Amino acid sequence: MKAVLFPAPESISLERVNDPECGADEVVVQVARCGICGTDLHIYRNEYMSDFPLVPGHEFGGIVVETGRQVTGLRVGDRVAVDPNLYCGHCDFCRNEMANHCLNWQGIGVTRPGGFAEYSAVPARACYLLPDTISDAQAAFVEPLACVVHALNRLQVSPADQVLILGAGPMGLLLVQALQRTGASHVVVVEKQAERLHLAYELGATQTVLAGHDQDEHLRAVAPHGFAIVIDATGVPAVIERAFTYLRPRGKYLQFGVAPKDVRVSVNPYDIFRNDWTIIGSFALCYTFLPAIDWLASGAIDVGPLVSHTAPIEQFVDVFTQFAAGSTLKVHINPGGPA
Repeated sequence: MKAVLFPAPESISLERVNDPECGADEVVVQVARCGICGTDLHIYRNEYMSDFPLVPGHEFGGIVVETGRQVTGLRVGDRVAVDPNLYCGHCDFCRNEMANHCLNWQGIGVTRPGGFAEYSAVPARACYLLPDTISDAQAAFVEPLACVVHALNRLQVSPADQVLILGAGPMGLLLVQALQRTGASHVVVVEKQAERLHLAYELGATQTVLAGHDQDEHLRAVAPHGFAIVIDATGVPAVIERAFTYLRPRGKYLQFGVAPKDVRVSVNPYDIFRNDWTIIGSFALCYTFLPAIDWLASGAIDVGPLVSHTAPIEQFVDVFTQFAAGSTLKVHINPGGPA
């Protein structure tokens, strides 16, 4: 089969590899769509927890084409979305409803072969059946939207909260829509690309601000005492440091964007103390695929405008380079599509 390989950090190749073997408790999924994610960039740059070589890709769905002898809940022909987070189920964190911190965690497309390939062998327990109303493109958004659902579970938005989102990439734009449906009264977005700001407004942002030297003035006019919630959806250290200047007393800060694992930011601990701030992290997801599927199936979350490119696997290097440069929104790879 055709597969994308990261042979080593900052190296990409398109190779012919053996079709995956189906384990007893696994299924083989023919990948219909797999999305490029910012985490894939961190993996490529060796800024994450992956080893090399690796077939990346963790945002995908497709059709079951083979089932292992122990699999009973899935059949050949089923359409599924795949949760890439594999939990052991028996460590202290798993047994305390904190499975995303599983001591034996593995990730499809992160620590084991993923979805940038024609086929992927995955545990049957990682598969979620999809209703017929969900398209292949929507199926590839189940995982990122499940991350948003987990973040909102952690954040606990109160009625009429004013929210500031820093960054209007695909994840920021999912957050815009999700926050509008969970009680926020104002969702303000800061972004350096004007076309993304326009899309944020179309998707429900109440106000948008172009990132730059005068953004502080605009944000103070909107929220003179700061925002109840500030969310970083960029992972950029300079943006993260600045984010706290927009947070009101008793405000909540959410670190949603993925920063390189070795960077540091400076935050004044006295400010945390004096302002009663709450700082929240949100890692991946934790059994939040079902609400994400429900949101997509109901049409409450519109992901159509978030896909700027759909490409065959042969064009992976080109579109990955464009994605890394920030010139695309979500890019979907169709591994079985024409070259």
